[in-house]
Amino acid sequence: MKTKEIKQLIEILESSNLETMTYKDSEFEVTLGKPRVQEVPVQVQTLASAPVEVPIETKEVETIKSPIVGIFYDKPTPDSAPFVKVGSRIEKGDVIAIVEAMKVMNEIKSDVSGTVKTICVKDGDMVEYQQPLFEI
Repeated sequence: MKTKEIKQLIEILESSNLETMTYKDSEFEVTLGKPRVQEVPVQVQTLASAPVEVPIETKEVETIKSPIVGIFYDKPTPDSAPFVKVGSRIEKGDVIAIVEAMKVMNEIKSDVSGTVKTICVKDGDMVEYQQPLFEI
């Protein structure tokens, strides 16, 4: 394959939406790729003020998983209100559930601060080790 043909392949890749491209014939094989585009903060300018940087938000969901196998309880006693509900604001270290294992009630504490997005299990469900309990 000649340099001219390689340049043509590069032009084809650059003008397409492809990230990578492989060309292969009986004598030659080449794989070409584009660098991934990274998102950068967007600058917004208003008439009355200087430019303001607005970071593009990528809110990641934190998952709190069960540290042990047992029975999940969402409240301290059967007559109590749940520790948390969807939409509850929690802080790192807050007790958010109990998992009973071998007749021992183990408090599950949050290792992150945030808002409860999803409760993945129901009160009384059996949970496995590392099973997702909450999405924060």
